[in-house]
Amino acid sequence: MNCAEFLARYSEYRDGTVTAPRELRRFRRHIAVCPRCRAFDAALQDGVAVLRDAPAVTPSPSFRRRLEARLAAERAGAATPRAPVLVRLAAALLVLAAMSLVGWEAVRRAAPGVVPSLPPVAFPKPLVNAGVPLVTFQDPRASVLAGNPYPYGTAFVQPSARR
Repeated sequence: MNCAEFLARYSEYRDGTVTAPRELRRFRRHIAVCPRCRAFDAALQDGVAVLRDAPAVTPSPSFRRRLEARLAAERAGAATPRAPVLVRLAAALLVLAAMSLVGWEAVRRAAPGVVPSLPPVAFPKPLVNAGVPLVTFQDPRASVLAGNPYPYGTAFVQPSARR
């Protein structure tokens, strides 16, 4: 098991839903071998222990009434969304700035200049009927029946024909 698989499946292991003995051994072996995952497991166990030892929290008697009132106010405010004045002003300034930048670029744009042509360059004359040189690894002068007189290999290179 690698660290990525351990972290991806750690909740299952911690909740006890991993029941196969082989998988449990894999988790325990990885915790024993990997110091980072061992520290992660220890930190999570300490956090769970602190939460279990914490006293139960009981809301005040008026909590439910205040919560309902606040939720009702949020629902009423969400029905008619209105942007604050500063947001509208910022949006208008942004549009104005963008339009002024576009106008400035149109006015400021310079006419394209004349580009000088490059000087002529000497170029070699192309070869007529230029071909790829023939390269073989068996001497064509050697007879196939007699065998190759050079047993350790030869290379016969014939240059391309120029006319």
